[in-house]
Amino acid sequence: MTDVTKATLIRIVSALIMVPVYLLLIVTDWLRSTPILVCSVVITLVCLYEYYAITDRGEEGRPFVAAGMAFAVALNVVMYCFAFGGLYGYGRNVFFWMAGGIVALFLICALVLQLFTRPLKGAAYSLGVTLFGLVYIVFSFSHIILLKSLENGAYYIIIASIVVILNDSAAYFGGILMGRHKTKFPVSPNKSWEGYFSGLVIGVLSMVITNYVYAYFFNKFLFGPLETVILGIALSLLGNLGDLAESAIKRDGAIKDSGRIVPGHGGLWDVVDAMILTFPLFYYYLIIKGVS
Repeated sequence: MTDVTKATLIRIVSALIMVPVYLLLIVTDWLRSTPILVCSVVITLVCLYEYYAITDRGEEGRPFVAAGMAFAVALNVVMYCFAFGGLYGYGRNVFFWMAGGIVALFLICALVLQLFTRPLKGAAYSLGVTLFGLVYIVFSFSHIILLKSLENGAYYIIIASIVVILNDSAAYFGGILMGRHKTKFPVSPNKSWEGYFSGLVIGVLSMVITNYVYAYFFNKFLFGPLETVILGIALSLLGNLGDLAESAIKRDGAIKDSGRIVPGHGGLWDVVDAMILTFPLFYYYLIIKGVS
């Protein structure tokens, strides 16, 4: 068995274990949809921890890990309150004062920690990477909670996940099997145009097929034919952008994988990197479209 074959088998087995758990947390409405909050908290905390490990520069600056992790949980709770507050008897306006309070409290805590526990050298770096991780990873991915709160919300999460995951997988295998022309992107020079094209084609096809599968079982098309193709392209490209963003941060940290928690894939951030930009932008598209 070649190394490539062995690595592929490990990736497949890991996916077969993770996907059912992920789907269960997405589709269930138990306990006022708190499983989606659990899903977002677990994923964002692990990814944020991996990001903080990558960006730790020692004496030159390091993120405030404990504070960042604590506020990551708080941010997820705020997103949940905004999405499902009606189930508890309060309106969405509560979200705004909660969000404002969380931001103000975080800034105060981060500044106090920097001023009284760290040397001045690397202060801007420490504060910057801590805040960026919360915004880029936690705030962005936690839009999975807002997607869940929409009508047919579980479907929207599933279709976005299917498109970006199959786009990423097709790009990986397409690059291995057909990759001849390297993109030469500074952040990821070994990836090929053939791989990206393979991922784009499969991403669009998966969007179209999933849309028709939903229509077959529920007798309703959520997206029109042209809209489906355009969304398939957009979600695939956003997934690629998320992957490249993570690659840039890993390259800056001189590491290959964000962690080792997922056999065959690396870290959890390596698994969900393509969803980080996809979820928020897909959500706001649906809101503009009038989905509620």
